[in-house]
Amino acid sequence: MLICHAAAHDFPGLAAARFFLGVFEASIQPVTMVLFTMWYRRIEQPLRIGIWIGCAGIGYIIAGIASFGIGHIDAALPSWRYTFIIWGAITIAWGTVVLLLLLDNPESARFLNNYERQCVTERIKGNGTGVENKQWKSHQVREALTDAKNWLIFLFAVASNAPNGGLTAFQGLIIRGLGFSTLRTTLIQMPSGGVQFVVCVSACYVASSYENARFAVMLACLVPALAGVLGMWLLPQSNPYGRLVCLWITFSYTATGSLSMSVVTANTAGHTKKATSAAVLLIGYCLGNFVGPFFFLSRQAPRYELGVGMMLACIGIQVLCILGLWSLLWSRNRRRAAGIAARAQDLLDGQSRGLNDETDLQNPDFKVSHPSASMCYGYWAVS
Repeated sequence: MLICHAAAHDFPGLAAARFFLGVFEASIQPVTMVLFTMWYRRIEQPLRIGIWIGCAGIGYIIAGIASFGIGHIDAALPSWRYTFIIWGAITIAWGTVVLLLLLDNPESARFLNNYERQCVTERIKGNGTGVENKQWKSHQVREALTDAKNWLIFLFAVASNAPNGGLTAFQGLIIRGLGFSTLRTTLIQMPSGGVQFVVCVSACYVASSYENARFAVMLACLVPALAGVLGMWLLPQSNPYGRLVCLWITFSYTATGSLSMSVVTANTAGHTKKATSAAVLLIGYCLGNFVGPFFFLSRQAPRYELGVGMMLACIGIQVLCILGLWSLLWSRNRRRAAGIAARAQDLLDGQSRGLNDETDLQNPDFKVSHPSASMCYGYWAVS
């Protein structure tokens, strides 16, 4: 579909190519999230997700260098068409590698023998989220759509990605508004990718190193993002490099999106419910990216007051969502902790019921770690 973009000659053709690109890309995030739950323990998932999302920042850096070079191509076609042709060919080649080597689940892993497959299953049994179940269960869909946790995650995803949609679409315009040329702008955008990679991996490493640290780390990552947004708003236009650094800093918010995915993977059981919850998160991601650009009005360049105001509001909404999720899972822990002392088999029962594809709400022994309650009772994986 990327190569098809190069064949477009008008807006309807380009819009059609973009539409079908979105259709074919839609499954990537939900499927990858589910794959993480089948191979890694909950404490290991944040770092893996952080590396995955952080590599988008590496892609940003590589794309900046490549775009700068492609922009100097003097040939029969405009340089932007070569961009789609080159990256489309690379995507086809890598897609073939993924198709051949990426495994659906531990049971289909050809490089593992039967004993090793059993060891993998035993290793992730403690997640209580199961492995894979090919049967689509409508009651799990209903549970996912009525679970308050998923609606908070959805709202968080919208608020987290509305700034992303604006910054991704208009970062180049913002930088050019600071007085830099078009080609130089492609290079100046590269540090934002570096910030994304470093902050995503670092934040998710901390969340993987300490139990129940996800929400605290998410709040911490919003601090530099807030500082960057305020700097873009308050620094005068006579200080373009200071405003540029603030723009780069704002990309620390991407770590909160990575950790929100790990909240879903760690706290959702039942294969159909996991897939539905991941889809809900993706819809929030897409909706946020869709509405974000509408807040950056060309007549407000280069300060984009409405866009900056939107980002400040979204940071506030994210804080409220994080606190809401924290409170919700803490209260669920307290309710489940009441009877744990009377059941010595809770842990084993919770693991077995997870392998039987029960959801986190169906399974009374589902273990979720939480900042305070789980330290005493060892229940929900809230952090």
